[in-house]
Amino acid sequence: MRQDSTVTATAEWIAAARARESARPDRLFEDPWAGALAGESGWARPRASEQVGGENRFLPVRTRFFDDVVVDATSWAVQVVLLGAGLDTRAHRPGLPAHVSVYELDLPDLLAHKESVLDAADAKASCRRQVVAADLQADWSGALLAAGFDRRLPTVWLAEGLVFYLDPASVERLLALAASLSTARALMALDAFGTGLLRLPTMQATIQRRVTAGLAAAPTTRPPCCSGAAGGDARSPSRASPRPTTAASHHCPTTGPAALTRACAPT
Repeated sequence: MRQDSTVTATAEWIAAARARESARPDRLFEDPWAGALAGESGWARPRASEQVGGENRFLPVRTRFFDDVVVDATSWAVQVVLLGAGLDTRAHRPGLPAHVSVYELDLPDLLAHKESVLDAADAKASCRRQVVAADLQADWSGALLAAGFDRRLPTVWLAEGLVFYLDPASVERLLALAASLSTARALMALDAFGTGLLRLPTMQATIQRRVTAGLAAAPTTRPPCCSGAAGGDARSPSRASPRPTTAASHHCPTTGPAALTRACAPT
C-alpha cells in the first residue's frame, strides 16, 4: 500500500535527483523547480543511500527516457495522464504543446505541496494542466473524468516509479481502469525493477525499506501487463546519445475496443 509518508519521501527523493542532474554540464534534462520541490528532506534519502553504494545513476536516465516517450507520443496524443504524479513537472518542463492536456493524479497533500512551490516560483505550464487528487488504490476514474478527461481522445498514460509500490492486484486494477478509459488510441508507459537493478549497491537501502514496509523485496521484472508480451524493442538513453536508440519496452496490445498499447520499461 502507498502510505502518505512513503509517497512524499519518494517524490522528494526523485525531485532531488532531478535537481542534481539539472546542475550537470552534460545534463539529460533541466528542471529549474526540482530543488525547491525536493526541499531539505528530499536530499536526506540520497545522502543516506550514497554512503553505502554511491550516486544512484539510473534515476535521471529513467526521467529522460519517459520525457522522450511522452514528447514523442504527443505527436498523436492530446491527453497525458500522470499516474502517481508526485512532484513531476512535465507539464512545465519539456515543452509539451499548448493543445495537450496533462492530468496529474496523486494524493491531495502531496499535490498541494507541489502547487505551493510552483506558485511561489511563478512556474507556468506549457500546456493545459489539471491536478487531480486521488487514491490510486481506489477507483480514481470518476475524479479524472470530472477534471475534464475525455475517453474518446488519444491518450498517453505514464506510471513512472509507481507499480513496484503496489501489490499485483492493485497493478491489475490500475491498468484495467486505464484500459477502460481508453476508447481511442492509447499508450501505457511504466517501469519495473529488473534483476540487474536489484543487485546495485545503491538499491540495497531501498530494498531494506521495502522489506520493513511489508513489500516484496524483489518485485517482478515485468508487471502483469507484459505477460506474454510480443515484439517491442529496448530503449536506453545515455549521455553520449541521450535520445533512446535501443529498446527496453514491451508492446502488449489488448483485445477489444479499448486497445491499450503498453510500453513497460524495465529499469
